[in-house]
This record gives sequence, structure tokens and C-alpha cells, in this order.
Amino acid sequence: MTVHFHKMEKMGAAIGMAFAIAVCAAGGFCDTQMAAHAEAASPAVTDERAEASYWTERNPDGERILISQAEIAAFNAEMRERTETLKDLAAEPVTADVRYGVATRRGNLRLTPVPPDGSHYDEQQATAVDPCEPLLVYEDSDDGRFSHVVMRNYEGWLSKRAFALTDRATWMQFAAPEDFAVVTADSWKLYDESAGKTALYQMGAKIPLARAPLRGYRGKAGGEPLLMVPSRAPDGTLAIHPQPAVFDDDLHRGFLPCTANNFVRQGFRFLGDVYGWGGLDDSVDCSAFTSDVYRSMGIEIPRDADVQGQALPYRVELHGKTDARLALLTIAFPVGTLLSNDTHVMMYIGQDADGTPMVLQAMSSYFDETGKHYLRQVVLTMLVYPNAEGRPYIKGVKYLSAIK
Repeated sequence: MTVHFHKMEKMGAAIGMAFAIAVCAAGGFCDTQMAAHAEAASPAVTDERAEASYWTERNPDGERILISQAEIAAFNAEMRERTETLKDLAAEPVTADVRYGVATRRGNLRLTPVPPDGSHYDEQQATAVDPCEPLLVYEDSDDGRFSHVVMRNYEGWLSKRAFALTDRATWMQFAAPEDFAVVTADSWKLYDESAGKTALYQMGAKIPLARAPLRGYRGKAGGEPLLMVPSRAPDGTLAIHPQPAVFDDDLHRGFLPCTANNFVRQGFRFLGDVYGWGGLDDSVDCSAFTSDVYRSMGIEIPRDADVQGQALPYRVELHGKTDARLALLTIAFPVGTLLSNDTHVMMYIGQDADGTPMVLQAMSSYFDETGKHYLRQVVLTMLVYPNAEGRPYIKGVKYLSAIK
């Protein structure tokens, strides 16, 4: 079925009325079914549907490339034009006093220059920074422990221990690498023997590849690809330790193809992981989860949930009844669609055998008749579990958004 999304945005409630009857008749959820599911202690689905293969095997078109890497590059450029938080650092205008940095370990980007307070919901936590992230470095904090940095999708205060300074030419190898590896696991650890440290990378992290053995490297010959692993020297400058690249299910040369099945497979890699507010607890919150899945295929979306829902080019602002909202997913929107409001975002992965739309999400908490419960986990759910007002959660979703 061909859907014209720009027309759908204008149809609003009329679409809802047209689809409402169809969903109940086609195996969707009516009021009595919603009431039954609202009684469940936890919204997490743990049966056979909680396996990526359940979804990929049911989608005969799942390996078709939805958007090419050339189209993704153009898409990313358009997203940066529409969204202030997204930046092409290599092309960013800089002042004379800018310094060039590369993250050397996973760090916490802070809204103010203070260290994390140890809580799960630290209000000063902005996001996590992966090793190899290029940074534009500006002023230092008064105590000299933090620097204000700009990265590809956020800005804030980063501990000086988490990055190293370098010259622009070296920095460009991280900001605009010609060849690179992409972490495709939910998280991936790399031991740097030269530095004697293990670094944690999260899905979507890019590690530049040397096109030939670097000068002074005594490893294998033959021009095998080498990971350019960064570390911080004692004087705060960047040191690079080349390591042979081993490509497997956790590390891919270049981005994954953008397919429906890769949205599913990448999303399920996080299933069961702890919910990490702003990247705390070495994990993901709701919007880090969705942005990491997208980034593993090369698609840069904003970091925050409220911006993600409005930034993708094809979207519907939801109106009307719950059944109408579910029908838009089952009829009009593809796997990988984001469902968002001002505080939360989820990723649609398809319909189960009964025609029920399902989502993956990093869920902090849920509600039942006894009140609020903290789940703090990446889970598979339906869309009719109760929100804080006791209504089906889909009622509070503002946007359905997709790349095409």
C-alpha cells in the first residue's frame, strides 16, 4: 500500500475515524481487551515474540534496503539543517581558540561541570560519550577538571580525563574517517594492550581504520585493516595504538545496511539491558536506545526523545481514538518507526501473528492499579499497557515518525 505521509499529517482525526472499526475486526485491541492487558503486573513480553528471529522470519521483504548510504548522507545533512543539536563537526565553523579533542574512554557529558552524584536519575547527566568521538573543546571549568565540548549530537561538560587533545589533521581522521568500523553489539569492550586499559563502546560507535599499517606498528604485515584506538597520554595529548580489526557480529566494517530486519536485530540486541538515564550505568535510556539502533545503520537522529519525534521527515501527529493510532502502525508505517511524546520514545518492530503492533523500548517505569513501579530495562511490549493516568499508553503518544 502506498501512503502519502504529507497528506496524512493534514487528515488528523479523520484517519482515526476511518481506521477505528478496521482494527478491532482485524485482531486489534478493543476496550475489553485493553482492560485485560492493563491488569498485567509488568508490560514486558517474554514469550516467543521476545526473539528477533520471530520477527525476521515473518518478514519476507525484511532484507530489502530501505535507503542507501548515499541517501542516508543526504538525509543526515537535511536533519542537521532542521535540528540545532545535530552537527557535522568537520564542517563546523570554529573560533581561533577552539581545541580539537578525541574521547579516549566512555565519559559522562554533563549539563554543569560536576561529577555524577551516584544516583540512577542524575539531573545533570546529558548523555554518554563513546571512545573515538571527535570533540570541539572550548573553555575549561573554574576548577580545571572539566571542559565544555561540542560533539555530533550534544554539547556540555566533559571530564578532562575522558578525552585527549590533538591537532586538526589527526582529529579529522576521527571526525571524517575514510574507512571505519562500527560497533554493532549493544556494547563492546576493547582491551588496549599498549595503554593497559579496556574501553567500552556502545552500538553505533565509529572506530577509524588505518588504510595501511601505521608508522612504527610492528604487527601483521599485508595492509590488514587496523583499528585506530585512542588513548590519553600523561600530558593530555592523543596517542593512537593500532590494533588489528576482527570483523564479526559485534564489529562491522562500515555501517549496516538499512533494512527492516536490521532495525529488529539491532533493537533486540539491547533486550534485557538495564535502563541507563543519560547513558548512566553503562547503558541506554529510551532515546539513546533508538538513536544507537539508527546510528548502527548510519542514520544520525537527535539525542533527546522530544526532538526525535519531530525531526524525522515522515510523521503523523496523532489524533483520535486508540484503535485509530494502532491502525496507522498496522497499515501505514514501517518497521523502525518511532513513537514519541515529550518525555519518551519507542521503536515499532511490527505486528505479531495476531496482528498486534509491538515495540521495543528502554523503559524506566510502569504503572498498575497499585501505583508506579521501576522496571529499568529494555523490553518488548504491546502499546496498551496503562500510563500514569490509567489509559492505554498509545493514547499519550504524540508522533509516529519514520525515515521514509
